[in-house]
Amino acid sequence: MKINMVYLYDLYAPLLNERQREVLNLYYNEDQSLAEISENVGITRQGVRDCIVKSESLLKGYEEALGLRSRLLAFRSDVDALSEDARLSGADAEIVRRISALKDKTY
Repeated sequence: MKINMVYLYDLYAPLLNERQREVLNLYYNEDQSLAEISENVGITRQGVRDCIVKSESLLKGYEEALGLRSRLLAFRSDVDALSEDARLSGADAEIVRRISALKDKTY
């Protein structure tokens, strides 16, 4: 669950407001507790928790509407299959390397 939220945050953070981005960043990327975030941001622990729950809901809604994470995962899977097909068919090593580089550009 946590890793999925981190991916969604990476994709959709610009769609959140500044406070939501700050709280989620501290919670997921900086691994701060609710109390630490409360102290850093200047809101109650309950306010932090409410912000996290609302922001997670927004991120899930963005993914349902836009599907960027799903498309990214499908793309990476296609690149893996293409890379394997190229390798097995004896394609030029440079082509195989360039195909693999596509995957690296998507995370």
